Amino acid sequence: MTVKQIAWHALGSKEVESRLKADFKKGLSSGEAEKRLKKLGANAFEREKEFYYLELFWKQVKSPLVFILIVAGIVTLFLEEYTNSIVIFLAVFINMAIGIFQEGRASRALDKLKSSQKKYATVLRDGRQKVVESSELVPGDIVILKMGDQVPADVRLIEEKGLEVNEAALTGEWVAVGKDASGKIGEEARLSERLNMAWMGTLVTEGWAKAVVVNTGFNTEIGKIAEMVSEEDKVESPLQKGIGQLARFLGITVALALAVIFTVGMARGGSFAEMLLVSVAIAVAAIPEGLPVAVTVVLALGMEKILSKGGLVKNLNAVETLGSTTIILTDKTGTLTKAEMRVSKIITLLSEKKEFREKEHKDRLQILEMAMLASGAFIENPNDELKEWIVRGSPVDKAVLLASIEAGLRQGEILKKNPRVDFIPFDSERRFSASMHKISAEKNRVFILGAPEVILSFCDKIYKDGKGVKMSAKDLEFMKRRYEKENSQGTRILAVAYKDREPGVFPHHGETDGVFEKMVFGGFIGFHDPLREDVVSSIKSARDAMVRPIMVTGDHLITAKKIAEEAGLLGKNGLVMDGGEIENLSEKELGEIIGKVDVFARVLPHQKMDIVKAWQAKGEVVAMTGDGVNDAPALKRADIGIALGSATEVAKEASDIILLNNSFGVMVAAIEEGRRILDNLRKIIAYLFSTAFSEIILVGVAIIAGLPLPILPVQILWTNIIGEGFMNFAFAFEPKEKGLMKRDPRTQSAGSILSHDLKKLISIITAATAVSMMALFLALLWLDYPIAETRTIMFAGLSIGTIFFAFSLKNLKKPIWKINIFSNLYLVFSLLAGVAMLIAALLLPPLQKLLSLVQLSAMEFLFILGIGIFNLAIIEISKYFIFERKQKNA
Repeated sequence: MTVKQIAWHALGSKEVESRLKADFKKGLSSGEAEKRLKKLGANAFEREKEFYYLELFWKQVKSPLVFILIVAGIVTLFLEEYTNSIVIFLAVFINMAIGIFQEGRASRALDKLKSSQKKYATVLRDGRQKVVESSELVPGDIVILKMGDQVPADVRLIEEKGLEVNEAALTGEWVAVGKDASGKIGEEARLSERLNMAWMGTLVTEGWAKAVVVNTGFNTEIGKIAEMVSEEDKVESPLQKGIGQLARFLGITVALALAVIFTVGMARGGSFAEMLLVSVAIAVAAIPEGLPVAVTVVLALGMEKILSKGGLVKNLNAVETLGSTTIILTDKTGTLTKAEMRVSKIITLLSEKKEFREKEHKDRLQILEMAMLASGAFIENPNDELKEWIVRGSPVDKAVLLASIEAGLRQGEILKKNPRVDFIPFDSERRFSASMHKISAEKNRVFILGAPEVILSFCDKIYKDGKGVKMSAKDLEFMKRRYEKENSQGTRILAVAYKDREPGVFPHHGETDGVFEKMVFGGFIGFHDPLREDVVSSIKSARDAMVRPIMVTGDHLITAKKIAEEAGLLGKNGLVMDGGEIENLSEKELGEIIGKVDVFARVLPHQKMDIVKAWQAKGEVVAMTGDGVNDAPALKRADIGIALGSATEVAKEASDIILLNNSFGVMVAAIEEGRRILDNLRKIIAYLFSTAFSEIILVGVAIIAGLPLPILPVQILWTNIIGEGFMNFAFAFEPKEKGLMKRDPRTQSAGSILSHDLKKLISIITAATAVSMMALFLALLWLDYPIAETRTIMFAGLSIGTIFFAFSLKNLKKPIWKINIFSNLYLVFSLLAGVAMLIAALLLPPLQKLLSLVQLSAMEFLFILGIGIFNLAIIEISKYFIFERKQKNA
């Protein structure tokens, strides 16, 4: 049975039933449904991930730094240097275990979120209704849709009563679409024009329907977008690019150094095995072994902190990308706004007439009461406290009832006084709802709420100062002008009218029998989708942080512009561009104009991706927020995709971060956290690379000069992993620096990781440490110190120096005596732990044997302490000339 590529909207119901081999009366049998499920697959967008942990393992192995260590471990194993091999492979294991654990932890958190959000559908099987998981639906299933249901698959309507569907998740348009099950629709009709269809992921806001499933999973309209998302390559994060650049630089440097040293060594008569061991020493010295673990831990801690603020981070690299973000492309519906209707204004004949303000207020309250009575909304639990009330109904009806409650009107009391006799729900063809109420034993009153042009055509009177009076041509012209004005500003307008009549009910079979003629026109009610409370302040905070927010929405241009103005998103000279204009632009033309546009409206999914790519081509780091299926491709393409907690599953799958509580403000807080993380990553990298480069120069010069190794590979690994391990992790807990959110992220890009000034500082630290330690090594050799004792002093000197200067890197713009060293207690603990581990290595016989160390005298210990203080002084002097003096001159 083929279910793809068929224009179901263009077929009659009998042909649909025949092609699907369905039964519109009884539904499929359970056995047939099970067969189809096995053949066609689940009604879901996830494909089973095979070998998941193997993928995580390979992801760690692919790290250039880890790969070089693995090669070094294999070489030492081949040379039967088993102690070195054990230590090297232990370092590799620690790196990979932490990486796999943290990535798996984020994945499990997401899986838990998904399992708590399973969706169900009411289906007709074996001739009776039953509830099944939406993922079990198959083409040919008969489903029942009612108000509040999410459409579980692409369906062709069989029967419907007043069905309205909000298709914002698919199209971005928040106004519900009226559906019609009867007849065929042209094959070339656009998605929004296929009124006899309902699409997976959209929401039923009104009415009831019986429908047949025609497509499931990736064959649905939403599924096609999901497929597009899965095929879109994710761009590398700024940190990934930066680490990659550093790794390539290290790889080339190490390869050249090894080639030179190996050649020189062999020329001097060194054995092949000896030169291999020397090569391992160089490789181990060059690689900052603690870097992969330190980066993973810093990102994981950032992920935990963002989670505490309401953001679920799906992958670790997304954390640091936030700190580099320069552009935020945000959807409108559900992201900037609440995705719910609210009454924004009530317009009467007395509006704009200052002398009638008091009377106009009374008229507005009366019109609101009329609209409430004409609506189908109700309070589910009227006997509970007011704050506990749950309002049910369509978005429009709920908005009217909520506004009435806020105005002090009580639906229960009014209905008790004037009980409802009959009700006609809103119909897309009729375009209004109507309610009849008993006013007295002799009189009923009809209230209607609906499309202004329809309601106005029913009326010959108008409500003014508490009563109905004859509507003049001037009155009609005034109301029409107000309607056109509000409509042009993007406000959705409905009208209210009433009429007294004799007791009875509404005529059946759609006959009006004069009921809706010669009515009294009440006024207009305006609706809008309100901004989220924190949006204005969040956008201001983003701009203060030199991050530019831009609206990208599928909604109408006028509505989008109005919301952008309310949110403070539209700049003084900012442009508003329609999707139709984008379609006519070349890639080059879009790139030229994109910097001037603050709002993109009526955009299609592929256009959102074009906008993301255009900004990325300018070198910007782009964050994309959204919640609908139509946002998914751009979420995947962006440097960082951010989905709301209420987003569709497709959007969540495509995103890097999920805002669990739908707060736009969480994103700004997450950007701040991202910047703190970037600061701390730079400190870690500066710390590790300073020590690594010092070691490679020290070992390299000694080998070229024909001297013995000043420090052994196993000693280097101990220094880099055990001695420094606590210290580099400690930077993960550094608090944010003052003025963090006032910096320009373009000058702090993670793509380069290290600024020019920081590179200079690393160079000075490297040179000072390498020169001083080489001088010490030569002096010890000249004094005929035993080589084991010499290496022990060199090992201790390098270790204590790296422990001491960590405090200098807490803040690069302040001298150490102005830094609050207790602002990060973990760093203080790490200093003590590092010193303790060094003392243990120097004093405990098992560690002495493992590391080839010997006992030192008290005088030698004091000398080593002096080395640490000397290194600290060199760094503080360097900081002054590189950072502090520049800051004073600025």
